[in-house]
Amino acid sequence: MLARADGTPFTTARAQYLDHDPGSSESTQKIILKITADPLGGVVFAQLDTGAAWSILDAEVAEALSLLGGSGAPARISTRYGPVEGRLERTSLEILADQGDSLVINATVWVSPDWRSGNFLGYGGLLERIRFAVDPSENAVYFGPA
Repeated sequence: MLARADGTPFTTARAQYLDHDPGSSESTQKIILKITADPLGGVVFAQLDTGAAWSILDAEVAEALSLLGGSGAPARISTRYGPVEGRLERTSLEILADQGDSLVINATVWVSPDWRSGNFLGYGGLLERIRFAVDPSENAVYFGPA
């Protein structure tokens, strides 16, 4: 994994990322990671989005995690589809590693029953709590606890 100049670990895991979400018709390149959580019973894909204020979970994923009926803070986000009302909820997500240790993180995520446009790992409430680096020459993301 990656180390700091003094030799201490900067990251503890490495994952190959996909350039395109297999479930999306979007044609531009993205950084797509595999995530999971116990109630999901499998892997879902999420776009790494450092420009997103919050991580966003698709309504289907949010429902599987029992987040849609929560009492989190109301929050409106602006999307390419226009404004969408939702809530900020706390949950545990796991970023899956191909090498090293997958990372379980307690995250704040935005959810709405009206959001059916994918999963995003945003800065606020998730990426700000981990260390990560991207190596586009190898389609690799390195990550670990902060």
